[in-house]
Amino acid sequence: MTYTTVYDIANDSVGLQFPLIGLALIIVGAAMKWGFGKPGWTSYPPIGFGLFLILATGAVPWWDQHRVAQVVARGGAQQVEGPIHDWRLTRVRGKRRSTGSYSYSHYEYFSVGPVAFRINWDALEAGFANRGSTEEKPAVRLANGMAARIWYVPIDGPGKPPRVVRIDLGASSPADAVRQGEGGVAFRIVQGRIADEANILPADSKAQLDAVLTAFDQRSGHPLVIVTTPSLGGLDIARFAAAIADRRGMADSGILLLVAPNEGQARIMVGRELSDRLPDDDAQAIMDRVILPRFRRGDIPGGIEAGAVVITGRVTGEEAR
Repeated sequence: MTYTTVYDIANDSVGLQFPLIGLALIIVGAAMKWGFGKPGWTSYPPIGFGLFLILATGAVPWWDQHRVAQVVARGGAQQVEGPIHDWRLTRVRGKRRSTGSYSYSHYEYFSVGPVAFRINWDALEAGFANRGSTEEKPAVRLANGMAARIWYVPIDGPGKPPRVVRIDLGASSPADAVRQGEGGVAFRIVQGRIADEANILPADSKAQLDAVLTAFDQRSGHPLVIVTTPSLGGLDIARFAAAIADRRGMADSGILLLVAPNEGQARIMVGRELSDRLPDDDAQAIMDRVILPRFRRGDIPGGIEAGAVVITGRVTGEEAR
């Protein structure tokens, strides 16, 4: 089993944006009061609000993180390992805003083994919280069946969910978990010639594809890998494909066909050693003339199969140009 750490409280920190805003408000209020002689009713509110910001978004989260980190440092973290199950996302409606709309809090639930976790995306507490996440772009994407190794601290008392202090992700067949810095997305890359993460390929299509890819590998000595993903996580498909190719060691020797059906995008990435046999223009022509027309007719498996046949024939010289 190969694991990759996608969150560790040791590398986490309390954001300084709002505490600095609070400090600026205190300075402004103090300057108004003692520098310009303004009355207290105009100078005290920014001072008070600035103190509140520093305490609520700086001091309290820092104290919370410090106490959790101390428990971890003393060896108080517990560990559970196994596939993620019972994953779900719940949106809880809060109070009505002045605009007439409602505010919502997002809670992410999942279990590993017998331990159940609850993560509040809006909380400033220490521990993994997917801070700043949205339903389309979570900081770390979790899914049922994904192998996980979780360290946690039951620090908030009975009946409260434990704090997650470290997450390692993997997969059972085996896999890598990749954390994409700018997009903040963790996605799995299942090792093997076909990684149907979007679950769009029926069994017979996979069998036909596997035969084509195996024969190509034996004839050319280069792998052709097909990956489908349920989401690009807001990333550009070219960068998403480059991350997969780099992680799997295909950037120099290999071809990747990446399909993101929910975004309606696909990409052929060719390793540098094969660029003379399958130039970018030829790869794009295969995409435009063979793969995408079938996709538009709703036949995604057929488009992938036809694309794989043409790609392998072009590289081995068994397909007429």
